[in-house]
Amino acid sequence: MTEVGTMNMFVFWKNKQGERELITCPLDGTILPGVTRDSVLQLARQWGEFKVSERPYTIHEVLEANAEGRVCIIIL
Repeated sequence: MTEVGTMNMFVFWKNKQGERELITCPLDGTILPGVTRDSVLQLARQWGEFKVSERPYTIHEVLEANAEGRVCIIIL
């Protein structure tokens, strides 16, 4: 999955290891860095209440997690 336009996409879920995690795509040249994205990531890391990850992930991972009741919220 990736972002388009002016979108910021984050998924807050329980990963397969049972950890609460906020995940978003990495800055790999297809996503522009932005103030909103950076602010969300910085604040989430400062809170220290859940894992924060910038990594590639697939729609299949999100659909599987949703079917298993592990997706808490998707923020666009």
